Amino acid sequence: MQFNSTLFLFFLPAVAAAYWFLQPRHRRYLLLLSSYTFYWVWSVPFSGLLLLSTLVDYFAARVIVSSEKTWRRRAGLLLSLVMNLGILGLFKYSDFFSDTSYSLFGARPWPNLGLVLPLGISFYTFQTMSYTIDVYRGVIQAKKSLLDVALYVSFFPQLVAGPIVRAGTLIPQLQECADPSSDRFLKGLSLVIWGLAKKVFFADAMAVVVNEAYRSPGAFGGPGLLLATYAFAVQIYCDFSAYSDIAIGAAGMMGIDLPKNFDKPYLASSVREFWRRWHISLSTWLRDYLYIPLGGNRKGEFRTYLNLMITMLLGGLWHGAGWSWVLWGGAHGIALSGERWLGVSGVPPRNPVWRLVRWLLAFHFVCLTWVLFRARSLENAGVILSRILTMAPGEIHVGFRPLLFLILLLAAELGKVRERWTSALSRRPALARWAAYGAFLVFLLVFAKVPNPEFIYFQF
Repeated sequence: MQFNSTLFLFFLPAVAAAYWFLQPRHRRYLLLLSSYTFYWVWSVPFSGLLLLSTLVDYFAARVIVSSEKTWRRRAGLLLSLVMNLGILGLFKYSDFFSDTSYSLFGARPWPNLGLVLPLGISFYTFQTMSYTIDVYRGVIQAKKSLLDVALYVSFFPQLVAGPIVRAGTLIPQLQECADPSSDRFLKGLSLVIWGLAKKVFFADAMAVVVNEAYRSPGAFGGPGLLLATYAFAVQIYCDFSAYSDIAIGAAGMMGIDLPKNFDKPYLASSVREFWRRWHISLSTWLRDYLYIPLGGNRKGEFRTYLNLMITMLLGGLWHGAGWSWVLWGGAHGIALSGERWLGVSGVPPRNPVWRLVRWLLAFHFVCLTWVLFRARSLENAGVILSRILTMAPGEIHVGFRPLLFLILLLAAELGKVRERWTSALSRRPALARWAAYGAFLVFLLVFAKVPNPEFIYFQF
């Protein structure tokens, strides 16, 4: 089920209303049924993979805690890693590795399978693995109730595109299912409205511009492609952060707190700061479960740079099965290493001029690497980047709307408009009620008249 759909406009209020009226001991069953129903709208058969991942990690965690023998504990952890990464690899990377082998050696290790990528598999795979790893590390206790683990894995607000939530944060809240306060409900409602508005009126509006320019980059001059790249910067941020806002808001309407996933990333004055603000749940997952276990920055400068590169290359590959995503991750790994080597990855400078220069450099690095993320192929990305960097002559076509949208976005971030909006609605129930009525009617009309573009991160 998509958040930006007529069905969701009825689904969320119905679930929230039922949640409020049920006793706490019954709410968990409601949430589990609602979560699987949410997924079944997309595919009933593929929900079997969600259930398989749940069962594997539930029993793997039980194996880990049921024995003091090291080999059995490691076997439980290995079961989780092999099964989860195996399923992810089969559906997401089998054709990519087969094609790569054919390009390099002229032979395929297996024929292309052409499998459909299950919705949300990259997100719930990382989430379930973090549960087993944390049990193995002794950070949390293995849960005796299968319901606890099943609900943790499938919780519908963040099931498809995050945030990736740790078991120690989410499971205790789902076990309690406490009565939500009216303040938290209204704040959650305001975030849902805010997220839907960002998706419909900003992300989808810029998607039209991006699609036109990136489809035929040779027909556009360098300035036009730069404007289209600004448009994609607005699109991907407003699209993905909108999903996170709706997820956090929907959970908040039921009194459940999900962690912040974005913190004004385009105001960052370094690439390192950008990654502390962008897709925070993935950044911290990669840090805690990959970068630090590899040695982090504890084994000398060379190993630190190597660990940064490995982490970002795999982070790029997590986003998509293609060399453009690997290069995107590698470019960020090089930037992070370069900033560390130059000593400019720490606290932002106090000098306002130097801070502005650093911000412009970081922002445009992020924008130019978005070309690798969005382009249909490496060849397509090469054409776009070369025409931008040489400011190739040609038509602009797209107009200056992307620049206007970018300025509005940055102004909203600087003015903390989102925070002011949620604060105003959480303190004024009457205003929140009328805002909800108005938003329901507006989005009902919008979704009825136009196709509902998927959220970008659905493909991951």
